[in-house]
Amino acid sequence: MNSKQRLSAYLKGEKVDRRPSLIVIGSAVCRFANDGRGMDIETYCKDWKKMAQAAAAAAREFKLDFIQIASDLLREAEGYGSQVTFYKDKLPTMTRAALSDISEVDRLRPLKAKDIPRLYDLVEAAQWALSDPDVDPMVLAVGPMTVAGNVRGVEDLMVDMLDEPEACEKLLDIVSDTTLDFISCLAEKGVKYVYVADPVASLVSPAVYGKFVFPVHKKIYDHMKKLGITGRLHVCGNTSGIIKYTSALGAAIVDVDHLVDFRQALEIADGKCLLNGNIDPVADVYTCDAAHTRQAILDAASSVSNARALFMPGCELPTDTKAENILAIHEALVEIGG
Repeated sequence: MNSKQRLSAYLKGEKVDRRPSLIVIGSAVCRFANDGRGMDIETYCKDWKKMAQAAAAAAREFKLDFIQIASDLLREAEGYGSQVTFYKDKLPTMTRAALSDISEVDRLRPLKAKDIPRLYDLVEAAQWALSDPDVDPMVLAVGPMTVAGNVRGVEDLMVDMLDEPEACEKLLDIVSDTTLDFISCLAEKGVKYVYVADPVASLVSPAVYGKFVFPVHKKIYDHMKKLGITGRLHVCGNTSGIIKYTSALGAAIVDVDHLVDFRQALEIADGKCLLNGNIDPVADVYTCDAAHTRQAILDAASSVSNARALFMPGCELPTDTKAENILAIHEALVEIGG
């Protein structure tokens, strides 16, 4: 059973040899570029071909069941005018927000994916990865709260949501329209899987999530469903208070971080989606040995009595995570079985 078959079958509830591995390995793929000589993180963020080639090699090396088509969370915000600074040894940062005041949202208009060169690079990368005979690409679409936070500044956005809610809703709608167009471009190329990463969504209360974020998230997953794309949501941090919302979005897979009680989350989700988690990416993968990592995955499965769920670190792995620790996750999944 290859990765394409395994992921498709498990999502349908069919028998598989083991649970799919959907680890967000992030920039750890950099070590596989240039025939194993590696690449720096700025190249990873700017050269879609090298990024995709490295991700495909990493998928095979680490026994992943998707090719990660992603790098940083700033592509969309860069397109809207935020200043982004790149580095050789770490992910880029937003160094100047496009909007100095939320009232400036009135000058923004929704952009198409092709209007943002680095965003459309992911369409090109996905098209390249679709030729892989064994593993399907899964493409990152940055969630609307995170894009809005990188357009306005996260702290300022949090204040604006209290003081200027209508302007914030307008900003979320504008950036979401870009995401919808991006997903349409991916669907035209034949992409089957998209994951929305929206870490800023974990910073708001359940009530604020329900009012502001749920509607735009729901619109995105409804659009995926219409286009035949299987959606995944990745929101790190303690999302216990919003699982009642995120499990009802229509995403097939919802990632849960280590701060969430996995058994309780499964009870809340009640089979509406697959939950994927939830060991600590630092304590259980980065700063330990491979035996600890393997046992952490086994313990996660045991904690929910091997319920229908997926098991992985709850957030993206650091760049220099040890290869043997990542492989230990695969070994544990083999032991857990289908």
